Amino acid sequence: MKPRLTIFDEPMLYTEGLSKLLMQSKIFNTIDICNSLETLSRHLKDQPPEILVMSSNILMFTELYKSIEDITHEYNGIKIIIIGNCYDVIDIRKLFNKGIKSYLDKNCKYDEFLKSINALLLNEIYICDHAKERMISFISNEQEKRNLHMKDPLTRREMEILKLICDGYSSKDISEKLFISINTVETHRKRILLKLNVKNSVGIVKYALENHIID
Repeated sequence: MKPRLTIFDEPMLYTEGLSKLLMQSKIFNTIDICNSLETLSRHLKDQPPEILVMSSNILMFTELYKSIEDITHEYNGIKIIIIGNCYDVIDIRKLFNKGIKSYLDKNCKYDEFLKSINALLLNEIYICDHAKERMISFISNEQEKRNLHMKDPLTRREMEILKLICDGYSSKDISEKLFISINTVETHRKRILLKLNVKNSVGIVKYALENHIID
């Protein structure tokens, strides 16, 4: 059975045009339009769709974020597509953490919108190319920052000790496990702190988690 789509956006001329264009694609069974939170709330209660498109034209980011939180809590089966105002990477992450399945910038073309629809129908997530480029740039910048903080890479032995520290082993435990002296362990520990630019074991664990060295 074909899914139902709801579009939460404005102006009406644009939403009606998009609705007619999508109906020609014969992807959806029905397409409904809502242009206020009140009408959207009533519509979701009466007949929740499989896919919901929400735009930043109507709501500020904080309002949009809160609405998504409420919708995903009440109707966890709805797949949400957000058309955002070129949100930054951190805000996009927040939206996905709240349960959206697709993110598109306002400047995306119709073909990419259809790609996102098809991805959702396959139970996949979708991020538009423009947002992906921002994410790649963000990750590259974060990596450069980490490289600046860590002047020298950790040796194999230091990495081994770092993981044991993260597992809660004391210096004495590590010395017994690796058959080295406590003084050697402490020397390695000091070098790890220096290289990671952190002050204590908590900082080591935080670094390991942020860089996916441990889960």
